[in-house]
Amino acid sequence: MNRWFVVATKAHYERIAQRHLANQHFETFLPLRRKTVRSARRLCLRMAPLFPGYLFIRLDILRARWRSINGTVGVRYIITQDERPVPLPKGFVETLIGFTQEDGALGYGHALKVGDAVEIACGPFGRQVGELIALDDRGRVAVLLKLLSTVVPVRTEMTNLLPA
Repeated sequence: MNRWFVVATKAHYERIAQRHLANQHFETFLPLRRKTVRSARRLCLRMAPLFPGYLFIRLDILRARWRSINGTVGVRYIITQDERPVPLPKGFVETLIGFTQEDGALGYGHALKVGDAVEIACGPFGRQVGELIALDDRGRVAVLLKLLSTVVPVRTEMTNLLPA
């Protein structure tokens, strides 16, 4: 019976650990998000792990040689309790996979509706929280942000939003 488990990775080694686990024929999932970082006085959009330091692995602990996971490059350990890996609740990782877009980032757009509190994930207004006031069928949205003691509508793409 295959279940999803959590693997703790070394700092900033999530992708390396994922690649080495895939080389051992393990099925893995690393949820990513878009992140705005400031570099050389400009804003850049990067993909970053949703859960830094962790990734998910699917395996059957009765059949798989799961102890080899702890010796994999980039891996610190698989999360265990009483010397056995602890499975995640059914549907948790499957839900994250369902929210994954073509570029690999998680997108919550189809779960948002007018009136919801949202966080702009990237761009010049990254990390700002506001209220979703309009959506259209092409993926464009309007978010009402409170900036400098005034309320300003900001237009962006649905893929740039996270639920707040």
